Amino acid sequence: MCPLIVIIILGIVIGFVGGYAGIGGAPFMIAFLVLVCGIPQLSAQGSVLTMMLGPMSLLGILTMKEEVKAQWTNILIGVISYAVFSYFGALIAFHYGEIYIKKYFAALLIIVAILQLLSKTLSSENSKIKQIPIKWMLVTGMITGVVGGIFGIGAGVLMVPVFISIFKQQKNYARALSLAILLPPVSLGAFVKYNMEGVIDWKLVLILFTTYFLSNYFGAKIGSNSSFSLFKKLYAVLLVTIAAIYLYL
Repeated sequence: MCPLIVIIILGIVIGFVGGYAGIGGAPFMIAFLVLVCGIPQLSAQGSVLTMMLGPMSLLGILTMKEEVKAQWTNILIGVISYAVFSYFGALIAFHYGEIYIKKYFAALLIIVAILQLLSKTLSSENSKIKQIPIKWMLVTGMITGVVGGIFGIGAGVLMVPVFISIFKQQKNYARALSLAILLPPVSLGAFVKYNMEGVIDWKLVLILFTTYFLSNYFGAKIGSNSSFSLFKKLYAVLLVTIAAIYLYL
């Protein structure tokens, strides 16, 4: 286990990045806990999933209230479908076990990096909200729910590129939709399974949630007015680097 100050810094940094990009930041958090702090993969995933039961993105969403109000139908569908299917993802995680999940986690990071590089942010001039059809929002919620349950992530790293590239949403609407879906306890289904397996570190959960919650607001506020081109490249490089370390170990 890392020193307390290291865990606090981790929560602050990931909270800021999560608000900035409209993601939960869980892949970075899990990778750090596993590679640096030496926490078992499934324990790190279960603890991060449990952290997401709280309203961790609330302060970030407050900076994008209009974008959230305009998408309440898609948000509701995303929350319900994610919550239900995250349980099945958790079942898959424990079926395959620690070693295989580590390898699959590395593959996920590479896929996310590619999605980040391929996603094209629409210009701010094209600010009219583009609603996602209900059936496709349902499919997106189901898929990200399963992925989230398997890897202990909120899957915002998948949702934002999909909302922008496939459904042609403007950046801030995509970020708002992702953060709003992650606001309720969407990982509840997965939490049930991880908790049954006894892998959750509750002290870690409390520290990470508190620090993430406080710093998320500032990241979201700055991200609303920032260009994402450089961020996406740095983000992708970091993801691939982490994946390489996972595969090497």
